[in-house]
Amino acid sequence: MAADNIDATALMPLDTPVLKVSRPVAACTRCRNAKIKCVFDGKLPACSSCEKNGRAAECTSTNDHFARGKERSYVSTLETRIDRLQAKLQEARNRKPSVVSIPDDETAAPSRRPSYSVQEPTTPTTSKAQRRKETSAIDDLVSDFGYLSVNATARDFHGFTSAMSYARLILSACTKDPLPQGTTKALPARYAATALIQHYLNNIFVLLPVFDEATFYASVENVYSRHADQADPLDHWMVHMVLAISNVSMSEQRGDHQYLEGIGHVCTAIGYAEDVLHPGAISSVQALVLLTEYAMLDPHHLDSWSLIGAASRAMLDLGLHQDPPKGSAMAKSKLELRRRVFHCVYALDRSTSLVQTRAFSFSDDSAKVKIPFTKAPASQATPLSQGSQKPWLQSYEQALDLTNLRQLQSTWYTDLFQSGRTAWEEPYPYIWDTCDALRKWFENISPSTSQNMRAFFEVDLLYSYIYVLSPSPRVPAIDPFAAKLIFEYCIRYADLMLRLISDPSYTAPMTFYDAMRVYMTGRQFLDVLQHSTDSLLNGFVPNHPPVRPTSAPPPPMPVMPLPPGDTILHFNTARSLHCIKQITDSLTRFGMRWGYMSWSQRYQAETAGMLEELTRRLREMDEMSGRRRPSTWQHTSSTGSVHSMHSSSGSIHFSSPQSLPPGPAAYRQPSITAYNMTSYGSSGQPPLPSPQQHHYAASSIHQQPVQPFDPQQGQFHGQAAQQYNYIEPPPSRERHPNFNVAPSQQFAGWDGYGGPTAPGPLDEDTAVPPNAYP
Repeated sequence: MAADNIDATALMPLDTPVLKVSRPVAACTRCRNAKIKCVFDGKLPACSSCEKNGRAAECTSTNDHFARGKERSYVSTLETRIDRLQAKLQEARNRKPSVVSIPDDETAAPSRRPSYSVQEPTTPTTSKAQRRKETSAIDDLVSDFGYLSVNATARDFHGFTSAMSYARLILSACTKDPLPQGTTKALPARYAATALIQHYLNNIFVLLPVFDEATFYASVENVYSRHADQADPLDHWMVHMVLAISNVSMSEQRGDHQYLEGIGHVCTAIGYAEDVLHPGAISSVQALVLLTEYAMLDPHHLDSWSLIGAASRAMLDLGLHQDPPKGSAMAKSKLELRRRVFHCVYALDRSTSLVQTRAFSFSDDSAKVKIPFTKAPASQATPLSQGSQKPWLQSYEQALDLTNLRQLQSTWYTDLFQSGRTAWEEPYPYIWDTCDALRKWFENISPSTSQNMRAFFEVDLLYSYIYVLSPSPRVPAIDPFAAKLIFEYCIRYADLMLRLISDPSYTAPMTFYDAMRVYMTGRQFLDVLQHSTDSLLNGFVPNHPPVRPTSAPPPPMPVMPLPPGDTILHFNTARSLHCIKQITDSLTRFGMRWGYMSWSQRYQAETAGMLEELTRRLREMDEMSGRRRPSTWQHTSSTGSVHSMHSSSGSIHFSSPQSLPPGPAAYRQPSITAYNMTSYGSSGQPPLPSPQQHHYAASSIHQQPVQPFDPQQGQFHGQAAQQYNYIEPPPSRERHPNFNVAPSQQFAGWDGYGGPTAPGPLDEDTAVPPNAYP
């Protein structure tokens, strides 16, 4: 046939025909301006019209994207853009995806978009399913907006270079002094590690249960098994960080054996940082929380403020600050883990912001997460002294109490210090309500709370009282009644803090934040005393500000009954002198432990003038009364706790030390003086003083506001130039004590020159507290 003679190559153009597309050509600039037809016949670099008119040099394209001499076409522009987009798309496909879905395993990296999955409706036609679908779409949209402003490390993240990673970025930004190179610590023997782990669980985990206890014990089993090389990096991180925190928390001085043990364990844990610290994982937030807990115990190497900030942003990036909507498909264990991680970050962020007077990482209005911790009913509550039916299980009641306290502190700190600068006309109804809420919180602490934890909460309560009553942008002029409360609470705080520091059986967490609180409390007490010395040392309690019918009454004024034969002026002067020395002693002990001796030295220099003035006053009073003043170190005992029990009449009574359950010796010993502390009722009016009992007063106060604190320099920063006005008290009829004592009473207890003598007035500087200081 003739078809057999046809060459096959001649048919190839039919398989791949040449497609010629008529492309609209963009006119050149000259032809467009002259409004003439631009004839483009393929001649370059100029069109035929410009070439005929001798204007070839002026023929330019309107599209600046292409250089002269190249094709100027709208279709070509689109094709070039398509090529670029296709190249980017291929590059994105080749890159390792950074967004994964949430698996059932709680330790795996969760998805960032969104942090929960909504169950698909089975009947889309129903209105209920339609509403659920709309809710899911809205949550998707809102979460996307939140990711754009919170953190850009997980979404649209193109990866780090070989010299930088997320873990290195976090550690570089949060490190102060570099950790020693090559200092690592192997795992101790199993029995030694068990004791350290139990110490952490009993004292720190009960307050901040950032991980599940069963999951943590599984990590311990993995790292101590025969196949330890198969343990995950997160297992090594968790175990070594817990051992580091436990060792450093029991350290008594920077550089001792336990401190070095903690340094070794934290260096070992940081070796796994590249595999543990990465964006978009709940386990990364847990790791940062443990690192923040360590930084609170070792402020020289790590910055807790930066670490809790990074943990807060990572937590917000995962959407943990919002509970999933109702009807979402999520395992109960995963939901509980999300909630406990959020509230641990919340508690640490609030505590850090308060002691450093900084802004919170996120507001209370932006978060809505249910508290996962519960409290046993009163009928089932078992006191700690009677033991527990399951002692191996940790209770979360202390974590619930701490969370409630941090929520109260967050509310008044935001209202008084962070919400604005305009002074309130009537601030004290709000302050009285705040103080009443704090008091009720302390009264409702779980009955199973140990004496260690109760003392821990009471110290934080007294600090909150002082903080609320101090000058603030909303209350620049404090009332004399509030000044008197600050005076009494500072004395109680200094006494209780020194007892807890001196008690070796006190095992509740004592962090670097406590040193900052002691210094700030000492400054508040010094400012009150400097500007209202005579008013605070005399004996009149001013009336409290007006109380609204809808607000709570003011706190009852703590009053110390006088020892027999003493005068109110002499007694208050000795208490003030002793309070300053207690604060100085506490700062010295903290300085030895944390390595910041400059705080104690700074406070000693600031209080040198006041100590001299108080000592001079005591010497003059002793000379007038004809007695030799003993060392003020002997004024060291009182009875009970400020909030041990409130009676219906408003008086504060205290249980005897014998009636308290077993606990640390320091907390069960009496505090301040050996006499019961009374108080006035809600009216604030003192009863008429008797010859054996006098009441002391507060007058005007002039002190500096609480300033943002710099832990490295031991000073405050920001708002330093802001001054406050102070309210002068109204004229009052003060009852001054009678200093004229009969000679028979002055020398009634004198045994002659050969009898026992007490330290004289000049022995105060050389007086040393006894070794068994309560």
